[in-house]
Amino acid sequence: MMSYRDGALFGSVVLLGLGLGFNAEACSTDGWLGGASGSYVADSPPTIARYSEFCALSVTGQAHVQSNFASNETRYRARFYVLDSLTGAGTVDIFEAYDDENAVGAASAVFKISFNGSQFTFDATDAGGGSTTIASVNGWNIIEFDWTSGGNFDLWVNADAVNDAATGSVAAGTGDVDAVRLGAPNGFSTQTGRVNFDAFESHRTTPVGNLLVGDGNGNGSLTIADVITIGNELNGTLAAGQPDCNQNGSITIADVICAGNKL
Repeated sequence: MMSYRDGALFGSVVLLGLGLGFNAEACSTDGWLGGASGSYVADSPPTIARYSEFCALSVTGQAHVQSNFASNETRYRARFYVLDSLTGAGTVDIFEAYDDENAVGAASAVFKISFNGSQFTFDATDAGGGSTTIASVNGWNIIEFDWTSGGNFDLWVNADAVNDAATGSVAAGTGDVDAVRLGAPNGFSTQTGRVNFDAFESHRTTPVGNLLVGDGNGNGSLTIADVITIGNELNGTLAAGQPDCNQNGSITIADVICAGNKL
């Protein structure tokens, strides 16, 4: 997991020139400039579900990664993928944005995103904004938001912010973003299991958009090569792109068929 302002916040770290194949890939939370805390997993080769490339993040209780920013942001956009593998009732906070990195966890969030197993709640009320809920789907869910202080908190859930109208929108409230946390920073309530995250990317102003579903080799197009690449994963060679074509959290023959059908 890597962290970049105006770039991908996690993915794989490629050790170039070593000729070690995917075993040269490594996952790290070091790029999250605020560090990490709790019982999380970020590994490669993966032992947890991933959406893209060779890495993902999984939390099994109170755990998070955090990024602190050099300047306070009055507009903040991000996109990430989340997979719920929890049992039991309750709500889990999966993302929080704060206006003071020195008071994260002790002060009210400028806005936060939570999940209760069937819907996501986007809440900016602590900053004087609004709140809304949007239904989730089984499997990987794609979340993108565009928060502007004094303006709107625009939301895309399983929609493409580059091409689609917002799924929902509420008042953003006022303030700025100085630090963010991703994971389960406040823990689970009565649930057990894990929540997986992948492909987090943040921008200041431009939309991020979705990854290309079924693009197994990650070259930006869908061809027979993607079908072959996903099939090769079933024999142990990890796909470098997005092999989970049906987005259900596992790579099986159904994903090979799904990619073939997209052609």
